Amino acid sequence: MKSFKVGLFLFFSLGVFGQQIPRLVGGMPADERFPAIFLFSEFREGLTDSFCTAAKISRTQFLTAAHCVLETSQTKWYLPENAKPGNHYYYSFGRNLAQPAAIFSLRIKKVHIHPLLQNCLNKGKYFPAQCQEKKLPNPDLAIVTVEPAVGPFFEASPIPIDFTPNQPGDEIILAGYGAQEDGDITPPVLKYGYSKVASPEELEKATQGTSAVQMGFLQFGFYFGSLGPLLDARFPNLGSGDSGGPVMKEHPDRIVGVNSSAVCLDEAPPECEITSNNFFTRIDSKATVPVDRWIKDLIHESRF
Repeated sequence: MKSFKVGLFLFFSLGVFGQQIPRLVGGMPADERFPAIFLFSEFREGLTDSFCTAAKISRTQFLTAAHCVLETSQTKWYLPENAKPGNHYYYSFGRNLAQPAAIFSLRIKKVHIHPLLQNCLNKGKYFPAQCQEKKLPNPDLAIVTVEPAVGPFFEASPIPIDFTPNQPGDEIILAGYGAQEDGDITPPVLKYGYSKVASPEELEKATQGTSAVQMGFLQFGFYFGSLGPLLDARFPNLGSGDSGGPVMKEHPDRIVGVNSSAVCLDEAPPECEITSNNFFTRIDSKATVPVDRWIKDLIHESRF
C-alpha cells in the first residue's frame, strides 16, 4: 500500500501512494456525517501522506479496494509482509486532518482478497486483460479482519451493505479522503458528493480516447460507473486517496459499491486532475462473479 501505486488507476489508482492526483472534485466536507468511514495506511508516521479510504462493515472488519492493500514491483503484484497477520494498519476518523487528529492502530487478523483476483496475483498479473483469456474482470475488493481491541473503530456502528443491483439513473453518494483539487494530497478531508449511475452507453462515450476498454472497466459484469465533471460539472470526480471508499445510497445510508478508478484521456498529463468517468467495483447479487456471497460469508465467519 505505498507510494507509486497511484500511478495504476486514475488511469490510474485512487490510493494516495506517491503521485499526486486530484480529490473528490466537486464534493463537500462530510463533517460528522458517515461516522464509519476512515482513512488508513500501513504507515503511522506520514499517515496523511500515504493512505486509502475504508468503511467499517462489521464489528471487526472493514471494506476497501484490493489495490489499497497490495504492493507492486516491475514484475508482479503481491500482498506485502506488513499486511500479514499480526502486523498493523494505522487509521484516523479525523474529518479534517489539517487539525490535530488522533491516530490509532488495528492489529491485522487477515487480509482477504477475492479468490479470482488472488489467482491473478499468483500469475503476477492484476488487470483483467492481463490475467484472464476471456477478460473476466477482477474484483478490486479487499476485506480486512482485525483483532478485537478498543478505539474509535470498535465504537463506530458498521455501515450496512445493500446487495440490490444498481440501475442507470440511481442516485449515489461518493465519499473519500481524496487530495485537494490542485493535486496536493494534504491535508486529507473527508468529502462526499452526489452522482448518478451511468448507463453502459454513457460510460462508453465517457471513456473514448482512454485505456478503459483494455483495462476491462467496460465489462459491466463487475464494474459500474458514473460520469465525471469533464462531461457534467454537477458530478464529483474521484481522486487520489478516495480509493476503497464506499459508494452509497441514502435513506438509510448503505454501501452499494467500492471506489476503484477513474480513467484519464490517453493524451492527458500524468497529473490528470479531472476525468469524464468514475468506476466502482460491483458488490451486488447480479455481478458476474458472486462477490456478494463472498462478502456475506466473510462477515458471517467474523461473528465466531
